Amino acid sequence: MNVLAWIALCVASLFAAFPPAASAAEINHTAISNRIIKETGRKFGESAANRVIAWSNLVIENKDKPVAEKLVLANDFINRIPIKSDNDLWGHSHWSTPYEMLARNAGSHADHAIAKYVTLEAMGVSVDHLHITHVHSMATPDQSYMVLTYHPEPGAMPLVLDTVNGQIKLANERTDLVPENSFNDNAMWLPGTQDDGRDNMSEEAAKHIELWNEMNIRMDSELLSTEDPSSMW
Repeated sequence: MNVLAWIALCVASLFAAFPPAASAAEINHTAISNRIIKETGRKFGESAANRVIAWSNLVIENKDKPVAEKLVLANDFINRIPIKSDNDLWGHSHWSTPYEMLARNAGSHADHAIAKYVTLEAMGVSVDHLHITHVHSMATPDQSYMVLTYHPEPGAMPLVLDTVNGQIKLANERTDLVPENSFNDNAMWLPGTQDDGRDNMSEEAAKHIELWNEMNIRMDSELLSTEDPSSMW
């Protein structure tokens, strides 16, 4: 059953309008070291600054590795960050930038998926292969959460980079998950959508786009602003 859902998600697309966002591939890691890390240490402590340094080094040192190795490195690194709900962290729905999550050493499932996406893009993996995917858990019927999926080519069975399971597996091996929608910087995919699907977008999917856009705006400010970094977070 869920195999058909994954296939449907692979072949159906809804192209949604996303505003221009800071590309992770354009991140200036010298600026991160000189500007953001110092402010992170002042606000959140030495451990937080060290996490940001470790993340930056992970990206810089592994850009030339094979994609399969990059997937493992990004998945393992981000999965070390403890999971906390948006309500516990923020008191409302909020998708954290990778820097917000690293600074606080906590993030939601969506935050983990976003951080993996940004990490892999910064390592040189094209976002055409990366989808942030909202899944329903069959093991816990009332639970839905976000994972990152890697699509080697259009229509191919994706790999699932999960925070709950921790392992990287083909989607058809994850019989406990049913995909509901997915998106990246360029598009959104809805199962069973044959036309542009805009009229079929659920309130939940629309909210995901809103949260994604808000996160990208904050990340753009964090990474590219020349203003005093004390305004960050």
